[in-house]
Amino acid sequence: LPGDKSISHRAAIIAAIADGATRVTNYSNGIDCSSTLECLSALGVAYERAGADVIIQGVGQTGLTKPIQPLDCGNSGTTMRLLAGILAGQPFGSVLTGDASLRTRPMQRITEPIQMMGALVAADDGHAPLHIAGCRPLTAITYEPRVASAQVKSCVLFAGLFADGLTTVTERSATRDHTERLLTWFGANVAASGRSISISGERVMSARDVLVPGDIS
Repeated sequence: LPGDKSISHRAAIIAAIADGATRVTNYSNGIDCSSTLECLSALGVAYERAGADVIIQGVGQTGLTKPIQPLDCGNSGTTMRLLAGILAGQPFGSVLTGDASLRTRPMQRITEPIQMMGALVAADDGHAPLHIAGCRPLTAITYEPRVASAQVKSCVLFAGLFADGLTTVTERSATRDHTERLLTWFGANVAASGRSISISGERVMSARDVLVPGDIS
């Protein structure tokens, strides 16, 4: 089966900020996951496709570079919402945009927590394009999303990688835990207790190969 899209997005993003080369086997061949790879490339991350695999040359948590133009997420809300968490913790400004459909989707759910953590975000009435002025370190927070969302949780946990202290997300109901599992696999300091997931900032992650299961959704 084609690779799971949700896991493919997350594996690529985490691999990009890990140290070393990661092989992601059975990476999704969908357009949305290609948008994630292209955005990472624009941030200075080299990758190559080898059949159904993608080999990503991680640059570490301090190795991303300022993009020279807006990052085009295409129609992928997952790309935009997850990358916003990463970009919140960068010492440069960036812009996340997408196609006409993506620019109509609400983004307040992710802009609110990253602003609480110290990033500056300008949006068009809560919609993309998102102009993000990142900072490092971010401020660790405890955050409870208003609605259950794996994308919001992932955005905050990714931002927590660049925060000073322990960032915690408390969910009203459980969502898919791909992000927590992958972060742990790559060496991040993640802990779960009940409905709360915490991550410590500035933990160095190392490349780890990932086999993406088939998408059965």
